Amino acid sequence: MMKRVSTKQVMLYLGGFLVCRISWMGCFPLIPAYFTAACLADAAFGMISTVIMAGIVLFVPVTAAIKYFMALMVILVTMKLFEWAEGRCTVVCAATAAAIATFMMSMTSVLFAASNPIKWYTAVLEAIFVFSVIMLGTRMMDSFLQFSLVPEKEEAGNYQETRLANYADSFNGLSRIFSQMSSVQKEFSSDQMDRMRSELTGSLCVNCNQCTLCWQREESPMSSYLAYMLQSLQRIGEPDHEIVVQMQEYCPYTDAVIQEAVRIFEKARLNLAWYNRLLENREIIAQQLDAMAYIMEDCVSEVVEVTHEMRKQLSDVKFRAKERGVIVQSPHLYEDKDERWEYTCDAYAKGTGCISMRELTRAVSAGLGRNMCPHRDERTMISPQGATVRFEEDTHFHETHAVARRVKDGDTVSGDNYSFFSMDHGQMVMMLSDGMGSGSRACKESELVLELLEKFLEAGFTKETALKMMNSAMVIRGEDDLYSTVDICSLDLYTGVCEFYKIGAAATFIIHADGVECMEACSLPVGVSHRMEIKNTKKQLKDGEFLVMVTDGVLECLQTKDAEAAMCEVLKQSSSRHPGQMADAILDALLEQTGGRAGDDMTILVCGLWRK
Repeated sequence: MMKRVSTKQVMLYLGGFLVCRISWMGCFPLIPAYFTAACLADAAFGMISTVIMAGIVLFVPVTAAIKYFMALMVILVTMKLFEWAEGRCTVVCAATAAAIATFMMSMTSVLFAASNPIKWYTAVLEAIFVFSVIMLGTRMMDSFLQFSLVPEKEEAGNYQETRLANYADSFNGLSRIFSQMSSVQKEFSSDQMDRMRSELTGSLCVNCNQCTLCWQREESPMSSYLAYMLQSLQRIGEPDHEIVVQMQEYCPYTDAVIQEAVRIFEKARLNLAWYNRLLENREIIAQQLDAMAYIMEDCVSEVVEVTHEMRKQLSDVKFRAKERGVIVQSPHLYEDKDERWEYTCDAYAKGTGCISMRELTRAVSAGLGRNMCPHRDERTMISPQGATVRFEEDTHFHETHAVARRVKDGDTVSGDNYSFFSMDHGQMVMMLSDGMGSGSRACKESELVLELLEKFLEAGFTKETALKMMNSAMVIRGEDDLYSTVDICSLDLYTGVCEFYKIGAAATFIIHADGVECMEACSLPVGVSHRMEIKNTKKQLKDGEFLVMVTDGVLECLQTKDAEAAMCEVLKQSSSRHPGQMADAILDALLEQTGGRAGDDMTILVCGLWRK
């Protein structure tokens, strides 16, 4: 890399030296043109000045040499003044300054007692030529000095991707091993029943003086009685009355046998519960290993670097940014699976002042030929100290959201919690969770659910995987009667497609131009079982349509069997096009039907979508 850049610099210096030999009608117009273009292209100023000065001394007549020395000084001072005043010097400004300086020096050549002064029309043509060469040559020189990626970096990237892919395969293998282990057992097997019967007879019958009569005679029914009794304990939780009566006729110690059988069975049932819990945890670990494998595979396949293929566009970005007073270095361009671009670079403001990020955004968009915008967490100003900045392809839609809430009468804290947050790739996620019950306990539960989901989604997990991971964490937590509903709407601001995930949640409503659509789903809340059924539904939203998410308390206040249909009628009557006003109007309309009373926590989320 360093060798290639050094070669280009040597060629640039050689060109500056040789242009001093090219004359036209007694003029040397390439000298100011080449000098100005080299300065605009950020070539090594000291070296290029020295080389051109040496060429002027060696090849240019004395009178013309004085003229061009003066012209170069004027050009340099003018460019520095522009940079000092505005933080930048555009190509047009520099070319104009060079043309005017060259023209003025030509017209004053008579002051140097030239034997053959330049004609005025020659001076005009020279100025036009200088202006044209700078306008064309600056872009060419800038492109010439641009770097290109070396194969070694690509090979290093491929090596890292291969390692990640191998790790993902290992995690997938571990997940399959855990998943193939024994499944959860709901009832005792025949072998387990035989072991319980053997333990029962070993603790009581061995020391009984009638053991021989009961167990060594072929016609003895004791074996059948004990088997039936254990089966009844498993089936109904207590010994069958008929079996007890029959045993009492045959065994004088029936009460002791029943008491011992119940003790042994309860112990076995407790062991089975712990064994099943161990298997459940094993399945949870398998799910988490799958999630880790997915993240690694996603890191490998999510984006592809196309910097080398798009080096012409990147060179254009750098030139346009320089025109706006921003120095761009180390640019990288990535393309995701949806063919959307992401651009990163190190940006520095020229001079001592700061440059607005809007200026660089315009340069990036124009150079790449796509509407680009800074990342949502990006800074608004570019300083001379510089920083790494990140741009992504701009979305086609924008959204506005709002919330309206009412706490249950008699409580001070709502058990409902909600979240709005933006993700990469133009995803806007709305989440609503209703903790079982009300008050601070329900609030903490629903808050924990949303916090876990946010962390998993921000880490890069898919919605399905995040829900499974969060449910696994809640199951392992193991607190009884602490369950929460989860309602997720993920809106793609590139396409307008909305994806719904509902885990025990109330219906969601879409307000179209011609009516209201209701989205319902039936499933258990999170934390109930380690095996959670996750279904998603996709809907295409259009310009000016609204999403309305509610909790159970909103629908229950309607006091009707078909609460969803009644809610649709309420939404049809809403005339506001502002999400905040719409949410407040819906809440007020519902409270009017209850006389202002809230029997449960009520939360309404409204999101409006508009095309840019």
